Amino acid sequence: MKKLLALFLLLASLTSYAKAGKSFAIIIDKTSYENCKRQVNDYASSVKSFDAFISAQEWINPEQVRDSIRTWYKTRHLAGVVFIGDIPVAMVRKAQHLASAFKMDEKAFPKRDSSIPSDRFYDDFGLKFDYIGRDSTETNFFYYNLDPESAQEVSPDIFSGRIKPSSNYQDKYSELSKYLEKIVRVKSETNKLDRVSSYTGYGSFSNSMIAWKDETVTLREQVPDAFKNIDGAQFFVFYQYPFMKDVMMKEAGQPDLDLLLYHHHGTPERQWIGEYPGGSNDDEYYAIAKMQARNVVRTRVRYGATRKEAMKQVMETYGLDSTWVCDTFNPKISKADSIEDLKTGIELDDIHNAKPNVRMLIFDACYNGDFRENDNVANRYIMSDGKSIAALGNSVNVLQDKASSTLLGMLTAGYTVGEWNQMSAIMESTIIGDPTFAFTPVYDFQKPDISVKNAGYWKKYLKKSYPCDIQGLALKRLYDLHYKGLSGLLLKTYETSPYYMLRLNCLTLLKHYDDGNYETVLLKALDDPYEYTRRKACYFLGLRGDDKNVPALVDEYFRDYNAKRIAFNILNSAGFFKDSLFVKTFDKKLEASDFIYDKKRFKEEAQGYMGGSISINRSILESIEKTGNDSRYRAAMLSSMRNNPYPQYAGKLLKLVENDKEPISIRIQTAEILGWFSYAWNRVDIVKELEKYMASKPSSVTPELGGEITKTIGRLKVYLR
Repeated sequence: MKKLLALFLLLASLTSYAKAGKSFAIIIDKTSYENCKRQVNDYASSVKSFDAFISAQEWINPEQVRDSIRTWYKTRHLAGVVFIGDIPVAMVRKAQHLASAFKMDEKAFPKRDSSIPSDRFYDDFGLKFDYIGRDSTETNFFYYNLDPESAQEVSPDIFSGRIKPSSNYQDKYSELSKYLEKIVRVKSETNKLDRVSSYTGYGSFSNSMIAWKDETVTLREQVPDAFKNIDGAQFFVFYQYPFMKDVMMKEAGQPDLDLLLYHHHGTPERQWIGEYPGGSNDDEYYAIAKMQARNVVRTRVRYGATRKEAMKQVMETYGLDSTWVCDTFNPKISKADSIEDLKTGIELDDIHNAKPNVRMLIFDACYNGDFRENDNVANRYIMSDGKSIAALGNSVNVLQDKASSTLLGMLTAGYTVGEWNQMSAIMESTIIGDPTFAFTPVYDFQKPDISVKNAGYWKKYLKKSYPCDIQGLALKRLYDLHYKGLSGLLLKTYETSPYYMLRLNCLTLLKHYDDGNYETVLLKALDDPYEYTRRKACYFLGLRGDDKNVPALVDEYFRDYNAKRIAFNILNSAGFFKDSLFVKTFDKKLEASDFIYDKKRFKEEAQGYMGGSISINRSILESIEKTGNDSRYRAAMLSSMRNNPYPQYAGKLLKLVENDKEPISIRIQTAEILGWFSYAWNRVDIVKELEKYMASKPSSVTPELGGEITKTIGRLKVYLR
């Protein structure tokens, strides 16, 4: 009876009904719908690619929303959803391995800060979660642990997006109404993706021009119509002017700008796009340096230090006298410093006042899409006056070394921004705005249907006559379908394709295979013309930790040491090989080289990173071998292996997990750490040993330890096809 009543209430909540084809659910809280009913209905009518329907009610918790979505998926061929207004937020824990970079200590930091707000709770049906509780203060937040039996990779079944008005600038229902009216207006226009801009901020790509330059090639592959005239593609970098803030606000306001990619650092309320420029004389350099010292003092005070303590710490750390910081809290000085600081970043007010017109934005930055907050950078672009409709943002911090434009050519082919993100989503990525927004296709072929689950269908789209990212999409769908011949197909495609992004997609997908083809492509990729592909090949060869690959990595360093990101990844891998093998091979190569002018300096510059990696290695080994110790230091050092999963210590870690004389907290932590050995050459051995241990069912396997082992086995098997 209760199930029948629940079904009746669900059907009663629908204000329109999708009769045929794929459907799209507009999930909105009842109050928002009552205040914006006409605009919501008009928005539903503007959705042309799907049969849109509206579900407006008082959503109590995430399970209620998720269960409704899954019902519609089964009964109505649901393709995607949008969450409008006050929809419950799932705050995910024990799933940091599914994020690109987020690794905050869940025990040491508050749950709000150490959880990942993620709509993968709703759109990825393979992920399973265990309910923890509701936030007592921000009652729209609900906390969940990733279930040990869950799938251990992100693979959304539908697409999703978030539309959440802010009360910072006007009544939030008025803001929502204006935004929905803007969607209807802009979507009525015919607009091909042929005008794109990219901005690279201070610190992105380590300020490496070698890394920066290749985007001109990849965007040409993905957005070809933007390169047909002089104004179609624009590339900006932080040092082009003393301050780029006004330049980029003007660029975002260009009436015909379709896509803007931002590569920089960020927070929910700020885009960190620049740095203080160098002075033209000693006095200017000195003034800038003093301002930076004062800002460090203020930052330390914000984090709990007293003014006296903060000034003392800064003076001792940087070897300064009191004249550098004595006027830090002078109101006149503080105001002047604040004005200067504002020049280096884009704030919410700047965006609001700029009235941006760029239709779609991609934020390759931390926290710019944090929908926990009342407002955020991505949200402010779409909610301000102008024509901005959708943005891809991240809810927590995000990996800098990632390809933020994966399969971007799908947008050129007319896919919605939601469908594009569905094919490349990570745990923390979110479409902020209308996920059904799409550009007018530039190609004359019928774009493939991403819901088709037939391998033969997708193999047809691997023909060289199709654009780069349509071929890439076909490979991704074959991966999703577990096509048996994919590994060999990826190897062949990598060896024959002229496209930077398609070869990168092959390398990315091949990392899930353990048949030898991945290592073959990694070694070939050291000669790839695309810097990012070379960079990731070096990174993954390091994590693999196979001693026989050391000469190839050292050779690549000597060829490409001027590429800062590549050099960093290679040298940081020194500790992943046994017995200082990397350093010995490096020294031998250096001695034999006749093109290095100053060998002493060359080695000193490399030694810092190599020595750091090896030093961390030794400290971790000491912590592993301190049996019976559960000190905070030991736990911290073991935790650092999530960033440094040294393959040579896998055996010792396995023994630590199985040793019932070790503190149970350390055993559980170590079981989790082994899950970060996804790319290690011996990951098969780790899985076999853990399965053997679990099968023996010793009395020391507590439910929590068993759950962590189960999760680790599942994580590693993702990379053992």
